[in-house]
Amino acid sequence: MVLRVLLIADDPNLQRTVRQAFDPPQRDWEFCASRSGPEALARIEGPSFDALVADSRLSGADCLELLSEVRRRRPQATRIALLGHGDQDTLVRLGSLAHRVLPKPCDPVELRGAIHRASSLRELLRSPSLAAVVGRLTSIPTLSTLYTRIAEELTFPDYSLAAVGDLVAQDLGISAKMLQMANSAMIGLRKPATTPGQAVRILGADLTRTLVLAADLFSRYNPNALKPFSIEALWDHSQKVAELSAEIALAEGAADRVVRESALAGFFHDIGRLMLASQLPGPFKEVMALTRTQKMTDVEAERRVLGTSHAEIGAYLLGLWGLPDSLVEAAAWHHNPSGCPGGAFTPLTAVHAADTIAHENEGFVPDLEYLERLGLNERYTTWSRLKERRKKAE
Repeated sequence: MVLRVLLIADDPNLQRTVRQAFDPPQRDWEFCASRSGPEALARIEGPSFDALVADSRLSGADCLELLSEVRRRRPQATRIALLGHGDQDTLVRLGSLAHRVLPKPCDPVELRGAIHRASSLRELLRSPSLAAVVGRLTSIPTLSTLYTRIAEELTFPDYSLAAVGDLVAQDLGISAKMLQMANSAMIGLRKPATTPGQAVRILGADLTRTLVLAADLFSRYNPNALKPFSIEALWDHSQKVAELSAEIALAEGAADRVVRESALAGFFHDIGRLMLASQLPGPFKEVMALTRTQKMTDVEAERRVLGTSHAEIGAYLLGLWGLPDSLVEAAAWHHNPSGCPGGAFTPLTAVHAADTIAHENEGFVPDLEYLERLGLNERYTTWSRLKERRKKAE
């Protein structure tokens, strides 16, 4: 399969750097470049592109408007934004429009890997068995009014964290979870946050927006209605995986962006289990019975009953909600990271390791083939010790 890539940039140095990712020309890549937003939009009216890579600082154009229009016209295309240092406000606003945000100067290998992984992810989520299960969901959860209002506030160049804190404070359930997350080991505060406004200032705009979505999803279901499934246990597990994922990323010297996305991916990695328990209670009870009576793993039982698993279902929903590909990827492959192409440490690596370590008493083992491919097979023991260190600190 040939992957068609369109770069939108008027900076000659950036164009030259990105071209390096696709030189010399190969049979499985086709690369084109446009120097302006209008030129790019005209190009996408022709043969479809698999990925669009846009400079966040296009001269005489708004990258945000361009990506929004690309999303409307070609929603199936992967949208990647290249962001310069010191553009944190732009990063927040790009979060809902770009699948991936990569730093400038752009690493050609990282860019090529991001496009390749995104393509594999799209193929995974086009599975007929997944489509059949999604079609059986009684209702796909929509983004809450609170999340939408916060996301809208954060699109303004002069957005106010105080205003975001006031919005969070309007929902007691979400406020409580936000405070819990702000005071977690993931953040490592010296002084605890006591109000939603303080929590928002500590977490920052990017973390706040995504964590509001997580808190909202876990708050909207009645725990008693989901029994014997425990939403409290899932929340507790998700938070522990988020914290350990961030610690693993830090231990590997990952960039701040990767550490942050590792934590967020940890919160969302099992969201598909919540969707199955709430939307398909009958089949999900069959799954739980199989795990109990035949000692199957969750994934094995889900595939037996449904033909797919909570990993793919969760990834599908995260993609539907417009979350970054790094989070979708971690959800999709956290049980089978070998299925994801690439040879670098990503949030998927952190979440797979953290989830396996969290379940180690249940016989879970890491994907050694994957870790060996990344040259990290000897690091797993070190990551396991992070969990023991946290226990002692508690």
